[in-house]
Amino acid sequence: MASYSVRFKGLLFKAHYERFDQVGIDFKSSEPSMQIGPIKTGEPINTALVEAGSEEQAMLTVKAAPVPDDINFSDWEADPI
Repeated sequence: MASYSVRFKGLLFKAHYERFDQVGIDFKSSEPSMQIGPIKTGEPINTALVEAGSEEQAMLTVKAAPVPDDINFSDWEADPI
C-alpha cells in the first residue's frame, strides 16, 4: 500500500491523538492557519500520515478516527507521499 499525507483543519485534543494511535495513524504536525506579525492564530492545520490504497481511502481512514467529534474538522485533502 502507498503512504498518504492527509491534512485537515481543527483543534485536536488528547482523545483525538489516542484514537489516531489506536487505528495506526501517524500524526505528524499541527500548524496555525494564520500568522499576524508574531501572533499565530486561526484553526490549526493538522497533518497525519496513513497507508491506504487511494487518496480517498486515506481521507476516509483519517476522517473516521475522530468520530464522534468529526464535525469539528474541515478542509480535508490527501496527497501521496
